Amino acid sequence: MGIDPIGVVMRWISVYGLIGLFAAALAERFMPVIPSHGLLLSVGISASDGAWSLPAAVLATSIGSFCGCATCFYCVRALGDERSMRILSSVSRLLGISSDRINDRIASFRRRQTVLAFGLQLVPTIRLLAPIFAVFLRGNSRGFLTASAAGILTWSSLFAGIGFFASHKIEETNSTVLAVSVLGCVLLAEFAVLWVTRRIQAIRKVGNVSWRN
Repeated sequence: MGIDPIGVVMRWISVYGLIGLFAAALAERFMPVIPSHGLLLSVGISASDGAWSLPAAVLATSIGSFCGCATCFYCVRALGDERSMRILSSVSRLLGISSDRINDRIASFRRRQTVLAFGLQLVPTIRLLAPIFAVFLRGNSRGFLTASAAGILTWSSLFAGIGFFASHKIEETNSTVLAVSVLGCVLLAEFAVLWVTRRIQAIRKVGNVSWRN
């Protein structure tokens, strides 16, 4: 079966049951030693072995992850709008981004906050930074957290479900190998979606220019 560090960690977590899953998902938001998709795949595999029910495991990890997301959001918000804007302006200057462009980005984020908050929870690594982005871009707390909760539940259900069904299809499931394989597929899928989206936007821009002329 080979080396399986994620599987080993999951065996430790399973000793504490659903409380262990909640704590692991909460901690992953601040100390992502185990990537969330790897953790969730192992959760699904353990569910197929009878360690816990799949719905209860998905709910426990989703609540833990959401609590971590909300904690991060409110901790950063405690800095205050003025200090947050100073930090954002400083970072923008380092990146060579003008203040006008930053204001445009803030306005754009507010218009599409719900879609972005949901979508960012489906992007590896970026999902951990989404609460910080939301605060710096002056996102509405209720709208952001509601959309994030839906995104977190979708993310948890997807990977736990993959782990659950993979365990039934494959006799000996190595959580670590499965996690790396699935992450590669997810990144390829998201790259493809991003490429298609940009192509559509480019075609629309060309069409608008042609129509005006």
